[in-house]
Amino acid sequence: MKEKKEIEELLPQIMISPSSINTFHKCPRSYFYNYIAGLKTIPNIHLIKGTIVHEVLEHFFVKYPKIDLKEHIEELFSKSWDKHLEEVKTLELKPDEFFTAKQDCTNMLHAYLHSFQIKIDNLIASGKANNEGHAFNLMKPKFKEVLVQDEDLHCKGYIDRVNKDFDGNITLGDYKTSSKYGLGLPMDYKRQMAIYSLLYKNQEGVDADFVAVDFLRYGDTYFLEVTPSLLMYARSVILDTWGKTRSVIVEDYPLKESNLCRWCQFQNICSGEEEWQNAVRREKIKKIIDNTEEVK
Repeated sequence: MKEKKEIEELLPQIMISPSSINTFHKCPRSYFYNYIAGLKTIPNIHLIKGTIVHEVLEHFFVKYPKIDLKEHIEELFSKSWDKHLEEVKTLELKPDEFFTAKQDCTNMLHAYLHSFQIKIDNLIASGKANNEGHAFNLMKPKFKEVLVQDEDLHCKGYIDRVNKDFDGNITLGDYKTSSKYGLGLPMDYKRQMAIYSLLYKNQEGVDADFVAVDFLRYGDTYFLEVTPSLLMYARSVILDTWGKTRSVIVEDYPLKESNLCRWCQFQNICSGEEEWQNAVRREKIKKIIDNTEEVK
């Protein structure tokens, strides 16, 4: 009875997101542990690097700097790296791993800046921009970190950037720091961008023309045209996921085993080494302790 009561205290997500939808499609059981049971995931260097790079690019476009663009982006990176340094230290990386992680961030930012500088030079050479500052302002996103949500669909998410070109075409962009090999756009990214395009349309009342994924590690950008069929697919996947995630019973979220299991943070629970109910109890106790310390 006690175990049943604890399960009943769990609640489904009020608003699902592109990230949680992708998690559900990868593995419903992982979705349950993360978004229903609320088990905390352990920070890892890949997530931290992604956060840092996103922060740098968000601040990079605030205004045209008085210093060289390379110096500007490196200065922003230094501030963001220092901001997350304590979190990085908790990972207890080896010296070579620490150096590689920091250098990886630098390489991605330099690759992005190189591509951006080429576009600036082309704008100046074509006569569409008078100088670098003018080109910078023409190239910078119209909006950064845009929250899009639809209460009726119970879905929300953040778009990294919204661009509008000379012809008035609207492109929704997302930065990715993950490793990607080969041609084509992975289904997870297509699903995410389709959902963004639908939420943007419903919120702003206008259609985006394209969605784009910037793979910063390789300097590649993949464009996908926003079509009626893409929007229909997005609506379908949102409604389907919403309907299948109203339960708080773990058995309703089947385990989907794959090669990704070796990197899953809930592998010890799925393997039977630990019960998820015990993990939930620990999280609750930790929250109580943290709240008590905040009161003090």
